[in-house]
Amino acid sequence: MRHRSILLALACLTLGAWQDHEPPSRGQLDRTVPRLLASNRATEALELIDAYLAAHPNDAQVLFDGARVASRLGDARGSAVYAIGALRAGWVDDKALDEHPDLTRLRAHEAWEQVRAVRHQLRDATKHHEQSSQSPQSNAPLAKVAPHDVIARRSLQSWLDQFGGGRYRTEEHPPLNLLMASAIDPDALRAALRSLELLSSTLTKDFFGELQPQTVLLVVATPTDADKFLSNPQHAGLYVHEARRLVTRNTGSTLRHEYTHLRHYGQMDRLGQRHPIWILEGLATLFEDWQIGPAGQLVILPNLRSSDAYDRVKKRKVVPWVDFIAMNETPFMAEPQWNYAQARSMLMYFASEGKLISWYRLYTATWQDDPTGQRAMEQTFAAPIGRIEAQWKAWVLANGRQDSTIDSGDGVNGVNGVNGVNGVMGAKVSNLPDGVRLDAVQVGGPAQRAGMRQGDVITEIGPQEIRCVGDYVLAMADRKSGENVKVRFRRGTLYSIVEVNLAAGHAIQP
Repeated sequence: MRHRSILLALACLTLGAWQDHEPPSRGQLDRTVPRLLASNRATEALELIDAYLAAHPNDAQVLFDGARVASRLGDARGSAVYAIGALRAGWVDDKALDEHPDLTRLRAHEAWEQVRAVRHQLRDATKHHEQSSQSPQSNAPLAKVAPHDVIARRSLQSWLDQFGGGRYRTEEHPPLNLLMASAIDPDALRAALRSLELLSSTLTKDFFGELQPQTVLLVVATPTDADKFLSNPQHAGLYVHEARRLVTRNTGSTLRHEYTHLRHYGQMDRLGQRHPIWILEGLATLFEDWQIGPAGQLVILPNLRSSDAYDRVKKRKVVPWVDFIAMNETPFMAEPQWNYAQARSMLMYFASEGKLISWYRLYTATWQDDPTGQRAMEQTFAAPIGRIEAQWKAWVLANGRQDSTIDSGDGVNGVNGVNGVNGVMGAKVSNLPDGVRLDAVQVGGPAQRAGMRQGDVITEIGPQEIRCVGDYVLAMADRKSGENVKVRFRRGTLYSIVEVNLAAGHAIQP
């Protein structure tokens, strides 16, 4: 407990401007400390950290940040105090301790040996506990270790061993029972979590019941780390249930997709069921884009997969439903674009008829009699599967393609690798985990005239959150040239809102 007393004493001496006020929140800390460090105001940054630690002495991430700042200030012994505090609070990113450039002065000082000794002692104690316990436990960035956390904590340790080094901030989010490692702006992460909480509430009420008891690791990865981990640049995310680990490239549709998997697997474990691939991916793709209607009802929104389903029906390349629902994972994943689209469209049709929730509840109740879902489908619609399929095809054709073509009257050009930036937004964009980055901006174009420049990250267009290029395309395809739109963007750590007057462009297909 001695390290806590030292930290509290340090806090009392350095509260500065905070001594007569409430301590800063974690959000204030995350926003302000990087700005102070960028302005060479490390002493003020440390005062802010100490003010926060006076109220939250067990925050491993902030203790580690204190170690970094103290080392930058040349206080190696003070840095060691923070580092030891972080380790005792559950810090697991050994790669950051051993390699982070901010800790160079600490590692060159004799106090570093004390840090290493404490780390060795804690790691040995953990190994001993794992060997002697029926519910082995591993290190994690939480002071309290529960048996149901162990798999996620090991996944976190594995991730940080491979990709750590201080790039990821680690924290917990109890409302969703998540451990998190993220490399994005803290405000963007909190916005994503608010959206995820709304989705979780809907999934709990209408589909999967209670929140999963096991802690799950959520990683919002850097583009480079995502490329290495996911192997295929076309793969946007992955949830591995056995590892209790969700990795996503973006905090938009991919995060919603994989989080639906997470909740679905939790229910299947509880019920002792395993649902077929068409239902697994159908539900996950369904919740990529959705909203709550004015009467509190679930509204599934069309997205780019809607056009794929339309093309499949129009060209008469639909897999007959009786074969589709019996398909196993190998043939399903052989053509993921088309099969994901068909599965989503089928369930979207159920929702349009007001039968999605009742069908799913009947399905889980009768799963043992028919795991494919056909019997529950026929009972819910009071019709044979062939007739339901015919009605679905007519519904798909009546609704047409989703507007995802960027026409001359629409609000975007130069998207997702398309050459040129001479469109109505006057910008070329690419994916970041928490928005779309302006990779190129047309001189004199609408974006530049509004004050935006290369490197800015768009996070909102009008009322719509923009978390990936797909969100951007759909938002801009709905808008017309000459229209004024409010755009929220981030430059560094600062956010701004500007009004962009869209100009005329040239038709392209993203």
